[in-house]
Amino acid sequence: MLKNERGNSLITVLLMSLIFTVLGMSIVAASLSGAKRTETRESDISITYDSVKLIDQMTSKLARILPQLPLENYRGKSTDGNLYVRSDFDTRLKQKLEDDLIVPHKANENISCLNIIDLSGSSASFIDTDTPCIDDISKYDTFNIETENDFTRVLDIIIVTKNPIETEGRITRTIKKRLILSPLPSFLKYAAGSFSDKNDAGLILNGSANFSGNVYANQLTINEDAEFELRNGSKKRQDTNMSSINGDLYSSAANLLPLLDEENFYKGQVPVLKHDSQFINIDFDKTMNEQANQLLSASGIPVFRTGEGELFSKEIASGILASFSMNTLIEGQIEKQGGLPKTLQQIVTNMDAPLESYLINNSEAALLLSGLIQGDVVIMAEDAPIEINEKLIVDGDLYLVNYESLTLNEDILVTGRTHLVNFDGKLEVNESITSANNVIIESYAKNRDDLFEKGIKVNGDILTGKSTIINALNTSIEMKGTIVSNESFTINGDEAGEPSENDQVIFDSVVYAGKRANISNVNIIGAENNSKQLVLMAKENLLLTRINEFNNFNPPREGEKPYIPEDEGIKPLKGFFYTENDAELYGVGSLFYINGGIFAKERLTINAIRGEVDSIENLPLKSSQEDRYSRFIVNYDQNVLLQRIDTLPIVKHLQIFSDELLIE
Repeated sequence: MLKNERGNSLITVLLMSLIFTVLGMSIVAASLSGAKRTETRESDISITYDSVKLIDQMTSKLARILPQLPLENYRGKSTDGNLYVRSDFDTRLKQKLEDDLIVPHKANENISCLNIIDLSGSSASFIDTDTPCIDDISKYDTFNIETENDFTRVLDIIIVTKNPIETEGRITRTIKKRLILSPLPSFLKYAAGSFSDKNDAGLILNGSANFSGNVYANQLTINEDAEFELRNGSKKRQDTNMSSINGDLYSSAANLLPLLDEENFYKGQVPVLKHDSQFINIDFDKTMNEQANQLLSASGIPVFRTGEGELFSKEIASGILASFSMNTLIEGQIEKQGGLPKTLQQIVTNMDAPLESYLINNSEAALLLSGLIQGDVVIMAEDAPIEINEKLIVDGDLYLVNYESLTLNEDILVTGRTHLVNFDGKLEVNESITSANNVIIESYAKNRDDLFEKGIKVNGDILTGKSTIINALNTSIEMKGTIVSNESFTINGDEAGEPSENDQVIFDSVVYAGKRANISNVNIIGAENNSKQLVLMAKENLLLTRINEFNNFNPPREGEKPYIPEDEGIKPLKGFFYTENDAELYGVGSLFYINGGIFAKERLTINAIRGEVDSIENLPLKSSQEDRYSRFIVNYDQNVLLQRIDTLPIVKHLQIFSDELLIE
């Protein structure tokens, strides 16, 4: 080999050695960099997880702190009788938050800063401002709660993380969790549930209901068959899918663990089981008595409800007679008529016509209605509007009937039954109704597109010594006060209506029923563009039947979780429904869609299938129900926790509702 050839070979060998050395070093560097990135990523995940865990620990600790602030100690009463929140409540709450939640965790090496922001009022504010995590909170959305009158508070916990190992570079995450502190009863925190832990009680899911929101149960029974009832009263079963819970499953007991199996839930999606140690039951009797007595006092009737419901009707009648003087003027100027007009007797249900009554059918006669009237009274706005600006006090039965506008601007007190019957025009009651016997409200006005000019509107409270019955017959009725019904509370629609449900009652009300509560063939809508709701609490069983019977969602196929339909033709029942006893509901022929919640203290049984139904004799097979909307849907409405509802029972201390968790 020539000398220059040997030199070229040496250069080639050296060059190849250099290339392989560089490649080797690159591979080593890449490996080291990858390992470093992996290590950094592991630190990021670990720090973020620890921070989320810390927020959960703070939430749990807050649950232990709140009982130290009993709400009774911070409630005051103004000279006009209204309750208010003492100013030292917020001072004490903020002190506890800072001392017990913020300060102990500031030294955590993984935390750059920790804040709690109060979003309750009209502007956001820091609980502690030593190290703000956010420079400007002036544009933060707040909840405009009247904190001087309402105990509800909304807090954001914010943590900004840091990596204590400087060599791994800058790693930071912002973690936010919103907490609602509410004084309302625990059952309002859940889409559905039952408190009982008895073997034959609790929450019983037969078939395929769907819940969007958290569910509570101390005893849970799951069956794959849904029961349904024929019109002759006999019961049958239908094989279907399992229920879906698109939220967490809460319990105060440990009974539910064996049920957390994929085969027990729709599409194998098992909810997370969480413990609720702060669930507080309401004292139903005490609360109902308090509300009844408050209404009686406001009307000037010296009677008190103590829970002895059988005597309450007579006591109200006696209290009215003892409190108001007799009107002798009307007896001399208005003669009694024989019974009711025949057209009224033929049409109105639940009405026993009096043998004779005072008939008020013009504005001049209405001016005589001052003081106690002894005998049945019929006020009928048939040919011209009537407006009454005096207290209406009747020792007998009262009939308020209208074709033209009929307006009552003062309290109504009746020792017998009270009937509100609307054929056309507007019947509006702007103050309270106290009736020793039943209150029956019935409307026939075709007013779905004319709510301001037609229909019944009750803006005041209602107290009955017996039952309250609302019949919405192809019409809309609006109720905006508290209702205390000593016996039962019933809402009926017209079974023979249009294909879609066209009977509706619009509510901004809390209702207490001393016995049963029944709702059938009717829509329940929230007042103020559906922003309000009905909160119905019954001492005995709760029965909701034939809601949107044989109607179907359009489109019928469900989308992504949480499987909530967007069909504007099917209106959800806007309300929370509670019973101290049992409730058994059927989403088979009926199409239940509740925007709110359903809760039973003893046993809540829900039967449901999925898919389209046009006849109870022709139900879809299980194989065709998959991916179809459930016929029993509850979509939880957390806005109830943010509304001031004075007539709901207030629990002993604030409770926590955990809202969204965000990681940025």
